[in-house]
Amino acid sequence: LDKIAELARKHDLILMSDEIYDKILYDDAVHTPIASLAPDLLSITFNGLSKAYRVAGFRAGWMALHGPKDDAANFIEGLDVLSNMRLCPNVPAQHIVATALGGHQSINQLLLPGGRLRQQRDVAYEGLAAIPGVSVQKAQGALYMFPKLDLDMYRIESDEQFAYDLLRARKLLVTQGTGFNLGTHDHFRLVTLPPVEVLSDALDRIGDFLASIRR
Repeated sequence: LDKIAELARKHDLILMSDEIYDKILYDDAVHTPIASLAPDLLSITFNGLSKAYRVAGFRAGWMALHGPKDDAANFIEGLDVLSNMRLCPNVPAQHIVATALGGHQSINQLLLPGGRLRQQRDVAYEGLAAIPGVSVQKAQGALYMFPKLDLDMYRIESDEQFAYDLLRARKLLVTQGTGFNLGTHDHFRLVTLPPVEVLSDALDRIGDFLASIRR
C-alpha cells in the first residue's frame, strides 16, 4: 500500500480504493485504509452494505473523500452532478446506512472461531489443501479462496476451459484465474459463502474432477 501511495504521489494521481471487505477479517488480520497512509493525497474510498452488512442487491453504497480537496473542486462537483443525475440511489436502503455503521456489528460473531464465515473459510482451505497438486493460502479476509493448480500434474491448457469442463462434468461453477487478469492458467476462484455441507460436497467434486484429468 505504501508503494501504491508513493506511485500516486510521484505522478499526482487520485487514490481510489475499494474497501468493501474492510470488516471481513480472520485470525489477527487488520485492515489498513489506504487514506490513512497518504493524508497528503486526495483519495476516494468505496464501501457499501452488500458484504459486511449482508444487504446484497439493495444497491446501497457510498464513497468517502479524504485528503486535500482544494485543487479538486471541479472533480468533486462532477461527482455531485453524476450522483444526482445517473446513479439513481435506492432511497429506502439509504436509511439503513446510519444504523448499519453505528449499530451492532453482527459481522464480528461470524468471523470468530465457531462463527459461520470462519468455519466456511476453514473448511474451504482444508479441503483444497488436501487435494494433491493444489496449493492455497488461507484467506485472511473476504469470502474467497484462490488456489493454484500444478500444471505438471494436471492436463490443463486453459483455465477457462477447465472451469467450463468442471461445470459440465460436476455441475460446479468456479471462476478462472485469468478472469482477474492473472497471466497464467493455473488458478481459479472459489466462493466460500455456501454452508459447510455444500462446500464439502463442492470440494469433493473438485477433487474427483482433478483426479480424472491427472497426467
